[in-house]
Amino acid sequence: MARVGLGLIGCGGIARSAHLPAMAQLADRVQLLATADTDPAAAAAAAAPWGAEHGTDFRVMLDRPDIAAVVVATPEYLHADQIEASAAAGKHVLCEKPMAPSLAEADRMIAACAAAGVHLLIGHSRRFTRRYMEIKAAIDRGEIGTVRLLRENERRPRMVPQIWWTPAHWTGNPQLCGGAPLINAIHEADLLRWFASAEPRTVTAEMNITIEGNVGVPDFISLTVAFVNGAIGSAEVLNCAPPGYPAFHQMELYGTSGAIRARDQELIGLTRFVPGGADYPGTYDMLLHNLPAYARELTELLDAMATGRPVCMPPAEARAALALALGAVQSARTGQPVTLSSGIAA
Repeated sequence: MARVGLGLIGCGGIARSAHLPAMAQLADRVQLLATADTDPAAAAAAAAPWGAEHGTDFRVMLDRPDIAAVVVATPEYLHADQIEASAAAGKHVLCEKPMAPSLAEADRMIAACAAAGVHLLIGHSRRFTRRYMEIKAAIDRGEIGTVRLLRENERRPRMVPQIWWTPAHWTGNPQLCGGAPLINAIHEADLLRWFASAEPRTVTAEMNITIEGNVGVPDFISLTVAFVNGAIGSAEVLNCAPPGYPAFHQMELYGTSGAIRARDQELIGLTRFVPGGADYPGTYDMLLHNLPAYARELTELLDAMATGRPVCMPPAEARAALALALGAVQSARTGQPVTLSSGIAA
C-alpha cells in the first residue's frame, strides 16, 4: 500500500515531542514530504530524518500534489488562515487543539474544509488516550449508571527556567494566547461534555495569574458546569506547582450505580527520595507526551481518508468544547455564570 504524503506546519515543541514521533511510528503508512516553520532551523531539523523539503512558508507545500494531508502544530491564533489555505489546496487536516481563539475562526475552518470536501480532525489527544477511552466505553455500557458528578484536576509544576507564560514565549503574550482556559482546559471542557453525554447549560469560572513574570495571561482556571441532563462537572487547571512536583491528571466520575477514578499517579513507576524531599523523574514527559494517543490521532485521519467515512470526532465537537472554554473565560471576567447554547458566538 502506498504511503500517504504528509506536510507538517509548525515544528516547535508539540511537533517534536508528539507529532513527529507519531509519524515515525506509522512510517509504514506515511511519509513526511515537507515541513514549514518561521524558524528555518526547526523546519530543517524536523525534515532531516525523512529527507523532506523544508522552509518558512507553509504555502509552498500546499502546491505539491503528492502531499495528501497536513498536520498543523502551530499556535491557535494561526490556525484559521492555515486551515483555510490547506483546505483550498485539497489537503486533509489534523490540527492541534485548541481549535481556534474564537468561534468565528472555528466556523471559518469548518466551512472551508466542508466546502473542499476534506477531513478536519482537531487533535484532542485525550479522546485517544487509553484511560479516557476506557472511561467512555464503561459509561456507554452503563456500568456506572447515569453520570451525575464529574471532576477533572490537572496539576503541572513550574518550569526551570520558566519560559511558558512569560514574555520569552508566545504563551506569555495576552494578544496571542488565551492561556490556561484554552491551552489546558480545552481538554477538560471536551472531556466533561464527552462523559456527561449532554450539552452544558451554564458555566461558572474563576481564573488567575499565578506565575512570576507572567504579564497578563491566565495560567490558572477553576470552572463548574451544569449540564442540561442534570449532571454537574468541574475542573481545575494549575501550572504553578513547585518544580519537581508530580504533574498529573485525576478524573473522577460518580453515577447512579457506580464510580470511576483515573489518576496519572498510578502510572508512575519511579519515585526518587533526596534530602530536599521526593521527586518523580520523567512524569512531566509522561503527562504531556502520550505517544500512543498521537499515533491513534493520526491513524484516525488516515483511516477516514482511506474509507471516506467521517472522523470519529467531528470538528463540531471541538467547536463545542471551545464554546464551553470561552464561556468559562467570560464568566471569570464578569464574575457571573454564563448561559450556554449550541449557537453561542464569541
